[in-house]
Parts: sequence; C-alpha cells; structure tokens
Amino acid sequence: MSFQDLPPTWTDHPLSDPCLATDVVDLLVSLGDRHRGTFTVVLCDQDTRYRAALAVDLPSEFEHQGRSLAAGDLCTSALTPIMPAVRTAPGTTMLLALGRPGPPTLPALDTEWATAATRTCQAAQVPLLGFYVATPQHIYEPLRPAVAAA
Repeated sequence: MSFQDLPPTWTDHPLSDPCLATDVVDLLVSLGDRHRGTFTVVLCDQDTRYRAALAVDLPSEFEHQGRSLAAGDLCTSALTPIMPAVRTAPGTTMLLALGRPGPPTLPALDTEWATAATRTCQAAQVPLLGFYVATPQHIYEPLRPAVAAA
C-alpha cells in the first residue's frame, strides 16, 4: 500500500474501495501531517469519487497519547463547521483520515476518533466512506462501531 500504487486515473475510481482509499490517504496525508497531527477531510461525489480535500491542523496540545484534549471533541469541532457546506451539495460523501505521530495503532484513541467521526457524519446525514489513521509507519482503518441513528 502506497500512493505510488495509484493509477494515473485514480480520481475516476470510487474511494469506496478500501485499497484505493488507503493509497489516497497515503498521498493526501503527508509525513509532515502525520508528525504534526492533522485531520483530513476528503470530499467525494455521489459515486464516491474524489472531488477535494482539506486538512485541519490539530492544536499543539494534541498528543498521540490522546488525553490532553478529548479526541471526540477535536473530531466534532473540526467537522461541525464543514458540514453545512457539505450538505449544500446533495450526494456528497466523505472519507476521513487522522494523521498522528506515535505507534502504528492506539486502539482506544483511534476508536474514539472513529466513533466521533461516525456520529458526526450520521447526525449531518453525510455518508462516511471510511475513517483511516495515518501514522509515520502505517495506515489502517480502525473498526467503526455501529452507531444508532438519533
């Protein structure tokens, strides 16, 4: 898995394919983003093809251990101002990626982010294609818990 595996026409392919999505996350979340701590929002069309991306730098208090600021609060505050604009384009879908330093997996932290992302997207009625964690060594998709509709 690497952005070097992307076909030249990757933007024409659906990001609902987890292998392609992982390679796109590798491309869009730079090594610097992973060391610094960022949250990347990948906007896709109704056919789940890439349209745009934006990266939100996380506060300097964000630590890979995740306890200086609540992960769920950070995720929600990063997504909340974006959702009204996203909802103006019917059919928009999203792929989300947390770029963070530290070990390849931090199950509690990564699950907290995935849960907050799932809840926020569900509340805004924006389909979430996937939630990925990108560290300097690894990219993976933590399990997202099923979240009941509100």
